[in-house]
This record gives sequence, structure tokens and C-alpha cells, in this order.
Amino acid sequence: MVSTLTGAFGQSLRETRLTALLGYLIAIDPSRFLPLFGFQGVAQRVSLETHHDEGRSDVLVETSSGRGVIEAKVDATDPLMQSRRYDARWYALLTHRVPLRKRAGNARYVTWQELADLLQTFRRVSSPRLKLLSADLLAYLQEHRMVKQKDSVEIYAREINEPITLRLLLKAQLYGCKYEAGIHRFSKSRAEMEANRRHP
Repeated sequence: MVSTLTGAFGQSLRETRLTALLGYLIAIDPSRFLPLFGFQGVAQRVSLETHHDEGRSDVLVETSSGRGVIEAKVDATDPLMQSRRYDARWYALLTHRVPLRKRAGNARYVTWQELADLLQTFRRVSSPRLKLLSADLLAYLQEHRMVKQKDSVEIYAREINEPITLRLLLKAQLYGCKYEAGIHRFSKSRAEMEANRRHP
């Protein structure tokens, strides 16, 4: 089952898929993205997987004031050291792991949630490509739990009453409970039960 265009290229979460679509979105309308990443000037060129002396950067944005590199990580890895291998004036570190100081010299940490918040503002833009593809990238991020979901998930307190599951929820935002066969039989809502009681 594929629910997004981005997901059509594979079910697993890959940095290369995310940064490819992000780079394309930046190229469509750079002025909307440059402030988020801390890049100055007028964008002149956007490149993906650019070869440097020591590796390849995810997204390279060349502006009238210099070059900016976006290095993205989908896990808790800090991309700071890797980004320093690339020659640029600015570095944007797109990650979940953000230290207390969001800036490290000419490097700026940007969370996936901050990117998602920006993408949500594109619902009313005039460009159909920007509107469609930004919505698709946002849906892909939500589907893979990279950002907040549109709908909240209910968690019953009785199911996190065990110390292990409670620690998982508080420390890692993971929710787990023991599987019980047949528990679906008791999933009727209170309103349904009341209706059945009135009209057997």
C-alpha cells in the first residue's frame, strides 16, 4: 500500500528520498526556505548529492552571498562533524537531535518539526507544484512518525501502569502493551453500549 508519492519509491524511510524532494521544493521557491536554514542572499543554484573532497552533501544551495549545505539525519546522529567536511559558508543540520545551543558557529540546527511547520504554511500558495509536493512530503513525514500527527493517538493509563511501559513512554515516546487475544470484543464505545441497552 502506497499513500504518498514519496512512498512510491520505497516503503522504508531514507534520507536520500527526503532530501531529494526537499531539494526540489527549495529549487521551486528558494525564498520561502532560506530563512529557515539561515542562508542569506538570493538563491542561484540548488544541487543534490554534491561531491566534495571528503564525501557528498545532501543539499547544496548556492546564493549570491555564499554556499549553504543542508545535512539531514533521520536518526539521533549529530550531523555537525560530517557537515564540516564540506566547504560552505553556512551549515543547516536537519535532525531530531538538537542540543541546547541551536547554533554552533556558522551551523544551525533545524528540526524536522520546524520544516513540517513551514510546509503546512504552503497550503494556500499559488504554485500548484509547491502546494502538492509540500503536502506530500508532509504526509510522508507524518506517516513515518518524523513529525507530529494530525490526529492525536489515545493511550489508556491502565496500559502504561507497568514500570517498563511507563519508562518507554516518558523517555522514548514509545507505547507498548501486552497482546491479549480477543480484546477487540471489548472495544465498543460507551455510546454503542448505551444504545444496545436501550434497544436490545
